Amino acid sequence: MRSVGVKQSTDHTSIELTGSDRPGLLSEVSAVLTHLKCNVVNAEVWTHNMRAAAVMQVTDEETGSAITDPEKLSRIQELLCNVLKGSNKSRGARTDVSHGVTHTERRLHQMMFADRDYERGSNEELDEKQRPNVSVVNWYEKDYSIVTITSKDRPKLLFDTVCTLTDMEYVVFHANIDAEGPEAHQEYYIKHIDGSPVKSEAERQRIIQCLEAAIERRVSESYAPWTEWGYYLMLLVSFEKIASPSPEQK
Repeated sequence: MRSVGVKQSTDHTSIELTGSDRPGLLSEVSAVLTHLKCNVVNAEVWTHNMRAAAVMQVTDEETGSAITDPEKLSRIQELLCNVLKGSNKSRGARTDVSHGVTHTERRLHQMMFADRDYERGSNEELDEKQRPNVSVVNWYEKDYSIVTITSKDRPKLLFDTVCTLTDMEYVVFHANIDAEGPEAHQEYYIKHIDGSPVKSEAERQRIIQCLEAAIERRVSESYAPWTEWGYYLMLLVSFEKIASPSPEQK
């Protein structure tokens, strides 16, 4: 992972993590938060295409509310950055502190989009049967681009699609949705915010890749709303710290 962000609200502090996924990373992040006396209230984690994004809501163990101490916030970012860097020194970590409350799932889409999780590796095995069918064509007479998507229907599919088009700075002027049966068919008439339809093959391919990624993220096996699960993980980390002998005892 490469990025750490901290956002404030009145009752909790949101910590954002984005970047490359690796085994044991979440456990290491949890150990840092436990060491700094932070309680995890809730967290959501998405992984896709060897990328990961997490939004973790934490409170100060002493006050039970948002963390307001600037020194403690700085320490959280510093230690998490060290964890995220790991042994991969060539990929730097970035810290950021901002204030405000955002929609968690919308933010996860934005974070993974910014981390370019839609770019597939050359060694990735593609399962065309499971991948959404996305096409983009121009309607030159009306100066629109028409995006059509066929995929397995599921909750929040429309939300994921429209959020992605919006984050890519496209305006939807008209839409047709058919969600009868196991498949969902979506059709959008779009223009870029500058008023133009899709201008190049590279832009067309980017829209296709980003919409595929947006639909696949939520159905990833590694996606996990993190409430009770996160609480027990924090307990496990604390127990391991107590049960493990110190270097002097070994």
